[in-house]
Amino acid sequence: MTLQEALRALPPDEKLAVVTQLWDDLAASAPLTLPEDELAEMNRRRDELLANPEIAIDADEVWRRVDGD
Repeated sequence: MTLQEALRALPPDEKLAVVTQLWDDLAASAPLTLPEDELAEMNRRRDELLANPEIAIDADEVWRRVDGD
């Protein structure tokens, strides 16, 4: 049985425990770096929001757009 098959066979609570452990391990490791173009886009969007806060949308609107409503 491969690792992937073994993980798929786990019950949901054990899968969550594995994910949590992996996430904690990632958080404790060296910081991840973003490509320069992605970092520039994040900064551009942050600056745009700071300059014009009324363009922000709430979580309900995000989900309406995701769901296509």
